[in-house]
Amino acid sequence: MIKKIWCWLSLSFLFALPAQGQDLEKEVVEWYKSYAAHWLEAGIEEEEVANYYASPFYYLSATGPALDDKDSMVKALADYEKTWLDQGWTGSRLLSVKVKVLNDSSAMIMTEWDIHNARGDSIIGCSKAPWTYMAAKTKEGWKLALEVEIACGQGLSITP
Repeated sequence: MIKKIWCWLSLSFLFALPAQGQDLEKEVVEWYKSYAAHWLEAGIEEEEVANYYASPFYYLSATGPALDDKDSMVKALADYEKTWLDQGWTGSRLLSVKVKVLNDSSAMIMTEWDIHNARGDSIIGCSKAPWTYMAAKTKEGWKLALEVEIACGQGLSITP
């Protein structure tokens, strides 16, 4: 009898793992979409958007790494917005988001964005701009902890 119970519990646990991972994946996707909603139109609230980022936050660009805390993130977001506004930015559209849950408190998020002007033309020279992140689940919820700059057309794909 104990063997049957142990076998049943073991099988239940094994079958529950994929479902739990799928639930976590959906949770991260929905959370990221709530972040993306802030970028749909020009005029973001930097303080509010900064709450989606961990402190410290690591940014790995083509020119080298950068490290932001909450205050410098607010400034970086304002600088991003100003640069884009100067280029005619009117809004953004999240084209795709893929999540790979790594464990219960971390996930890789790969996205493609359209950053456009009023005519619908890309202001950054890339109609499917890739952004890749590592997100961490903290006491405050999910946070973007790391961003990796990826060249246009070089976005990564996640296969199941």
